[in-house]
Amino acid sequence: MGFIYKYAKEPEVGLFRNGSFVDLPANMVQKVDSSVISVGKPAVSEAVALMSGNQLNALIAKIDSIWYSEISTPISRMVAAGIVDAVTLVRIVTQFAQGGSFFAGILATGQEVDVWPLRPKDVGGVFLNGAGAVAAGGLYGGVSAAVFSWLNAGVVAGVASTIIPQQTTSGTSPYGGLIIFGGIEKTYTPKIESIQFFLQGATNIVTPQPCAMTAKRTFGDDNDISVFKLEKPIMILPNTSFRVDIMPNVSGATNFELIGMMCGQVQSKAF
Repeated sequence: MGFIYKYAKEPEVGLFRNGSFVDLPANMVQKVDSSVISVGKPAVSEAVALMSGNQLNALIAKIDSIWYSEISTPISRMVAAGIVDAVTLVRIVTQFAQGGSFFAGILATGQEVDVWPLRPKDVGGVFLNGAGAVAAGGLYGGVSAAVFSWLNAGVVAGVASTIIPQQTTSGTSPYGGLIIFGGIEKTYTPKIESIQFFLQGATNIVTPQPCAMTAKRTFGDDNDISVFKLEKPIMILPNTSFRVDIMPNVSGATNFELIGMMCGQVQSKAF
């Protein structure tokens, strides 16, 4: 197992006790204060679903395998820091869905839930734009769920670019949600200096957050990537309106990629 799985077992995380992952009870309200859900609110209380210790173990193992530390230690550590919030998101989504919905990972069918990295094709897709109200709701304003690369060939210094246009996550079946931990830049020269989230309408604006990606781990290595971590993850629940803008400080092509985890019912998960 990698760093995320090992980190989740640390006593201070609170998910592992007496040699096994704990059962997380249903029909309770979870206080979320380590992620931003609503602008200006230090904590938000949300109803969460039951998650057995075995399901929790499977979820942590899946997240660990997606952002495996042997592939990228900085990304793995970023996701690990938000692991409790990632678990909470899955419990919130399954509570919204109710019925036969629970996390089943690779074994999931129908209304059962899985998690996966946020992909360009998810932007404007059934989970992030459930109502389908915005025709051009894909990445960087492209066609909904029809953009397959994070690459933007022409950002302009000092001109904001909307990476995820305004859309509303699905408030009916299939339910889904998203948590964003930070991002990476895969081109050699980072172009993006800050990011801004608009939650629950354009008036609820998270103050611009820096993308401090110029402090690369090594210099002169073409395989290196630049990484930034948000001060707090941004958690986007079902039936939530949101938009994400980025501000370039250098003009040119950017391969700026958000590091986020999708959660949704697999009956509508696109291949």
